[in-house]
Amino acid sequence: MENWIAVIDDDSQNLKIADRILSFYGYRVTCLHSGEELLEFINFHKPDLILLDLHMTGINGFETLQKLRSTHNGRDVPVIFLTADNDADTETKALTAGASDFVGKPFVASVLLLRVKNTIELHRLQSDLKAEAKRLSAEYIEEHQKNERLSMQVVKTLAGAVDAKDKYTNGHSTRVAEYSREIARSAGYSEKQLDEIYMMGLLHDVGKIGVPDSVINKPTKLTEDEYDQIKQHPVMGYEILKNITEMPELAIAAKYHHERYDGKGYPEGLRGEEIPEAVRIISCADAYDAMSSRRSYHDVYAQEYIREEFRKGMGTQFDPKFARIMLEMIDEDKDYSMREDPETYLLDSQGNAIEQKREDDSDFIFGFLEMLEAGGMDTAVGMKYCMNDMEFYREMLTEYTNSANDRIARLEVFCSTGDLERYKTYIHSLKSASKTVGAMSVYKKAELLEQAADERNMHYVSDNTPDVVAELREISASILMAMSIYAV
Repeated sequence: MENWIAVIDDDSQNLKIADRILSFYGYRVTCLHSGEELLEFINFHKPDLILLDLHMTGINGFETLQKLRSTHNGRDVPVIFLTADNDADTETKALTAGASDFVGKPFVASVLLLRVKNTIELHRLQSDLKAEAKRLSAEYIEEHQKNERLSMQVVKTLAGAVDAKDKYTNGHSTRVAEYSREIARSAGYSEKQLDEIYMMGLLHDVGKIGVPDSVINKPTKLTEDEYDQIKQHPVMGYEILKNITEMPELAIAAKYHHERYDGKGYPEGLRGEEIPEAVRIISCADAYDAMSSRRSYHDVYAQEYIREEFRKGMGTQFDPKFARIMLEMIDEDKDYSMREDPETYLLDSQGNAIEQKREDDSDFIFGFLEMLEAGGMDTAVGMKYCMNDMEFYREMLTEYTNSANDRIARLEVFCSTGDLERYKTYIHSLKSASKTVGAMSVYKKAELLEQAADERNMHYVSDNTPDVVAELREISASILMAMSIYAV
């Protein structure tokens, strides 16, 4: 069945890119430009999911959600907030207001699709669970089997939602669960125990739900405070899972998977056999996947490097018994297939993983992108947010330049009149649109101006609005020149 998604944003560029991404993957999409339009629309229609911008002209996202919940059709439709804000307070406020999730702008296609898919599936599963409650009179065996399947679906969906928070760990929980199961199989575990450790592996990182995206996805070195936030995720995971009394091992795995065999781990500094055996297995699998996957701070490590790390870590970081099994698995993996997306990598003569680059032999496209770069654009950023689709990138560039004069006029009016609330809405929109196409110089200036407007710093806004206007005009002119010369 085709899922129906309503996207609400007062920026037509954001609407177009969301429509393009979602429609391409089979969703039915309706685009609306304001909270008022959504409230009128919901009187006669009921989509499966609503993507709602926080900062809009007219009523904002929070007010719109509050009014939406009082309508018949909108009271139980899941809502994902859209925002270019990157602070934890906004995320907390969004979830407290009743949103199912939030997605940052500019959109990263893979993250947007995972969040949409997981939210729809979770909502459907919740509805299914309610329906199941009405059928308790059915035979015990049949119900038991259904509940087992449903439990696994919920666990996998939740694990996917956790991985979607971190753009560098897509599929991490599933791979850790699979590696853990294989280690346990080699250690002689029963089929029932293998199923249990697989589920423990799926949910070992569930506490990351409570860590701000801005910390998880930070590409540079974490501050001491940020690292402390990361180190809280095992305890957060334990708090989330501790009430699942039918399988207390889930909470135990979440809490202790960062303990070390030598006692130097966290959160409690357990050592040796004080750490539950299944958790010692998961710790090996977790470390292996961290090294054989891309992260913000490293690419896929060479297989021999990973092997040496496990050899050195026997008895210190890892339980020697399970580290030895992991080494055997590495030795058996002659093609280095145990890694993230193995089809996207080649191996060099030393066994290092080299990401394959998609070659484009079109001098025309190369010349166009090179001219945009010369004009101040970061085309790598723009192409990323446009799904590496050259035609769509061109369309977004056209949208950006066509809207430039209107954006400038509104910013200048609201700056001159001192209307910082409306100014903030339009500078926020410019910030998001600029990052979407790779106009990073405009993005950075707009980000500072939005912060100043939020802090009611009229002096900074008045002094620096002419700079962002001039930068926008200059960037728009360079885009138009490139498009004219290359007739795209």
